[in-house]
Amino acid sequence: MLYLILIIGATLLIALVNILCNAFGEAWWYLLLASVLATIAVILVDGIVAIIIRRLPEKWFNYQNKRFDVSKKETHFYECIGIKKWKDLIPELGGFTDFHKNHVKEPNNPEYIERFLLEINYGYVLHLLGAPFGFLIMLLDYKMYMGQGITIGLTIGIPVAVVNAILCLLPAFVLRYNYPRLQVMHKFALRKAKKKEA
Repeated sequence: MLYLILIIGATLLIALVNILCNAFGEAWWYLLLASVLATIAVILVDGIVAIIIRRLPEKWFNYQNKRFDVSKKETHFYECIGIKKWKDLIPELGGFTDFHKNHVKEPNNPEYIERFLLEINYGYVLHLLGAPFGFLIMLLDYKMYMGQGITIGLTIGIPVAVVNAILCLLPAFVLRYNYPRLQVMHKFALRKAKKKEA
């Protein structure tokens, strides 16, 4: 709900600023429509990025892949930006993959935690790539193809893409912040499982 409010609010604010500044002499309804369409377009770009990433092999995102390990410096960065205060406000979109990451339901199940870590890695990469790819919406400024230069691509496309980048990076940060905790939990779960087998 929070993200929906932020998206709608940012879209209307971007449109309002463009209207008040009489951007490029365009009609108010055109600037409003362009802002709404840019927002829809960037959401579609995020969706396409997510679909492509989800189709990549699971072995690339496996918890054993050391490339996904979180360094102490990275963790310190998240703590410096006060992630503990706002991380619970970030929406969790696990419903799209039928695996929610806002709560560890089976802390003693190594296989469950491995899947959790896998989903975190998938989520991190798609959010991370969604941020820069969102700027592709600037290419929708059809007037630049007519020799009129970039117009609404600057005053609407870039602001919409910046908002999208922020909304993509925040959940990526939360996922990365939680990753080391899940790794520790996984080690304990493996130990308990081995003791039961012994």
